[in-house]
Formats: sequence, structure tokens, C-alpha cells
Amino acid sequence: MKVTNSYPIIITEKFTQSRAFYKKLGFTPVFDGEWYCQLVWADFPSVQLGLMKPGHDTQPELFHAATLGEGSVICLEVEDAGVAADEVRDAGFEFALEVRNEPWGQKHFALLDPNGVRIDIASQNGVVAPEYAQHFLDATEAALA
Repeated sequence: MKVTNSYPIIITEKFTQSRAFYKKLGFTPVFDGEWYCQLVWADFPSVQLGLMKPGHDTQPELFHAATLGEGSVICLEVEDAGVAADEVRDAGFEFALEVRNEPWGQKHFALLDPNGVRIDIASQNGVVAPEYAQHFLDATEAALA
């Protein structure tokens, strides 16, 4: 199998609110129908997200149920989570998790979308505690793992 792309699709009863949330966050619709919306990040169109209404007759029953949100995380990696946090706060978003530095070398914060899906916005800060450093693989090892 040759994978060429991957993106999450959130099946949601809150389709209109979710579309507005992700557009406000910075995504741009490239398909915007009444039952499905495909969104991309304008600067990096490979960063994509789909939104779909539940129970739509064009979809197999397997794809009818709406997400409950709990247990789902979408991570958006950014150049600087501190700067991103200021931009997101200025845009009026409420934080579910305030900006913090983690011992595995990540700075991040989190939002909740209208469905309860966690949006983890993160950057690498380069400060890795020794107990975590041993778990990072070099590029060759990671590719073969």
C-alpha cells in the first residue's frame, strides 16, 4: 500500500459550528457542501480536515454516527506555540489547556472544538529531559521502526 495523504474526518451534529470554528482557527474550505466540508491550511494544503454531517444517505452506515469528541486529539504542529497562543487568544478562542513546556521538549496548549475534540497546538522547544531523550530515535531508526 502506498499512502499519499491522511486526514481526520469529524462526523458531527454541530456541522455549522464546527465549520465556523475551524475557519476561524485558520483552515480554508476547498469543498463546502451542505453535508460535507473539506478544509485545508492555506500555507500547507497537505494539512487537511474533513467535517461531515451524520446519517447522510450518500455514506455507508459505518460512517453515520457522530463523534462524541472524547478521546480524539488533532495535533497542529506550529513553528512557535507561544506566538500561536497569542494569535489564537487574540482571535477570541478559549483555552482548554494553557501554554506549557513539557519535559519531552514540547511547548503546547489546547483548545476544544464544538464537538469536544481536543486541538493540541504544539512546537518543539528543544529542551528534553534525560528520561525522555533516550526514547527519541534518530531519523534512520525512526523510518525503519
